[in-house]
Amino acid sequence: MPESSRSDAQGRSASYRIEDLDAEAELRRLEAQVRLVVPVEHRVLKEIGVRPESTFVDIGCGPGFFAERAARELLDSGARGGRVIGVDVDEKLIWLARKRAEGLNLPLEYVVGAGAEIPLADNIADITYARFLFQHLEHPLVVLAEMMRVTRPGGLVAIVDTDDGSLLMHPEPVGFRRLVDASGAAQMARGGDRRVGRKLKRYLAATGLEDTSARVHPFTTEELGVGPFLEITVGFKAGVLRPPFITADEIEETVTDLELVRETPGFFGHALGYLAWGRKPS
Repeated sequence: MPESSRSDAQGRSASYRIEDLDAEAELRRLEAQVRLVVPVEHRVLKEIGVRPESTFVDIGCGPGFFAERAARELLDSGARGGRVIGVDVDEKLIWLARKRAEGLNLPLEYVVGAGAEIPLADNIADITYARFLFQHLEHPLVVLAEMMRVTRPGGLVAIVDTDDGSLLMHPEPVGFRRLVDASGAAQMARGGDRRVGRKLKRYLAATGLEDTSARVHPFTTEELGVGPFLEITVGFKAGVLRPPFITADEIEETVTDLELVRETPGFFGHALGYLAWGRKPS
């Protein structure tokens, strides 16, 4: 399949390359994201049919934080024959994931490959899953078709992502709306979509999946704490922004005010996680 015009030579989306960010800070953000979001994900995944014996394919697995948790908690450490296969286009992240998995004795393996050309056989997975990947895709239906291909008939294809339309704060930090709009424009220019959450169910149906459904879950400062909430919802935005979308002074002003609101009595933030799924026709 043709690679995206806004991808690099390895097929990585220009919307997300860890070397464009502060890598250490981004790894901390990704680990925090898994720690805070995964209890909700696991609960829903069990409800929709993931079992300890499932073959679970994690597309866009990155450094493996979620895949490890899935192998340990969703699959009961492989006691019933389940396994997790993590797939990511970034060789450095796959190397890191493999290093992290050494000695864990988990039913877990990692392969290098793009979502548009998943290097797995047809009908291999009971569930194929992509978490916070689709906001970075220029051609989401191409990746969904590949996810469907590697899923067995009757198996699940599921996606979790976010949508900036649900990100609200009060009192709103100075420049916050400007930051959100600029980050959305920057990702769109790179082939991404910061409002993808609302579109996931339609994408699944358009790919030919059956029994499609979608669910939202609120994540708030009450639930997560102000610091973790800001880290997982705003940290990536500040990292990807460059002129001409916003000036360095504007970024600094907004980041400074985001720090101030941590101490503001009554500060409240709200975001939604979107989880959508469907079944491959039998």
